[in-house]
Amino acid sequence: MTWRSRPADRRTRRRLVPAVVALLAPALLVAACGGSGGSGGDQGATGETTTTAPSPAQLAAELEGRGPYAVGVRTLEVIGARDRLLPVEVWYPVDPAAAEGATPATYSFPGLEVPTIDAVVGAPPAPGPFPLVVYSHGSGGLRYVSGFLTEHLASHGFVVVAPDHVGNTAIDEFTGTDESQTQVAQDRPADVAAVVEAATSGAVGFEDLTPTIDAEHVAVTGHSFGGFTALAAGSAAGPGEAFEGLDAIVALAPYSETLPDDLLRSVDTPTLLVSGTADVTTPVQPNTERPWALVAARPLVRADLRDAGHQSFTDVCAYQELARTRTDVSPAIAEAIDTYAEQGCAPGLQPIDEAHRLTRRLVTGFLASRLRGDARYDQLLDPAAGADPGLAVLTGRT
Repeated sequence: MTWRSRPADRRTRRRLVPAVVALLAPALLVAACGGSGGSGGDQGATGETTTTAPSPAQLAAELEGRGPYAVGVRTLEVIGARDRLLPVEVWYPVDPAAAEGATPATYSFPGLEVPTIDAVVGAPPAPGPFPLVVYSHGSGGLRYVSGFLTEHLASHGFVVVAPDHVGNTAIDEFTGTDESQTQVAQDRPADVAAVVEAATSGAVGFEDLTPTIDAEHVAVTGHSFGGFTALAAGSAAGPGEAFEGLDAIVALAPYSETLPDDLLRSVDTPTLLVSGTADVTTPVQPNTERPWALVAARPLVRADLRDAGHQSFTDVCAYQELARTRTDVSPAIAEAIDTYAEQGCAPGLQPIDEAHRLTRRLVTGFLASRLRGDARYDQLLDPAAGADPGLAVLTGRT
């Protein structure tokens, strides 16, 4: 398995190799998952146009709202760790005119067909180049369970690729085919490497997408055990074959308590940590506090959403609403959804729409800054300009 090559003068990090996997082997998961900017102009007394920088409120609205692209989606397959066949969802930017008349997409959640927000199938990708973002689902999750974010990122000009970590999905939970958590911890970073390689090398299904991808700018995002995966993928721990490293990490409600201290200290990829203060599955202490204290990356940004729960970073509330309107959903599926929904949709938690709004703002702005160099959005990661009633903590280190 190879990564992508970059010019020799670019900063390098370590490849995901057995030495890193050995550090991860003891890590046992005990909890389940889980538009382009513009500037205004005013006419002065002389008739000359003066440029006015967007306000923080304008930038926030830009990031929280849908971007300038329509969104295409397709399901592919990639060979992951131990030659496992991984279903992979790919969201990509589409020119709006090319999406007209295209078929709306659905996600095949077990026992329930879930409509996408507005993604379509069959539309050709816009020409790009677009940065690449990998999304890693939580334990017992699925690749498309955070469509509120993955579709949103595609609308803002990112290609987003999300694998099912086979052996650690909702389907595996329902069918009793779960792998041990030790095995899962070893497989996940290698799965990430496999999907990046496939997306950037023109593998089957990616032939027309690869030319649109900016392989020089790659991020890994993830929720819960996917946050564990993102942090592991961005570490430089352990000797081994060098590879050209990631450009950004986003860990949502990360499970990190079993990641070794040395691994966390070796993470030098710019990192955003987003958590919920009401999360009882991967509580802020220690799962956010440890990487906040140990990760060497700069910038390192931390945002704690006030009263958000573990599933506030997924689409579980929409799944619950849909399941309650259907008579053909099995009781077991409905019960599983309701159980997950307790940590996202219960009274007393931050309303899910607010949690999603803030997550879209934070993640889209961080990735636009780190992958596209759009420094306008950095102010929204600053405690003063980025303040919001829904944020209990917003802080950073540079």
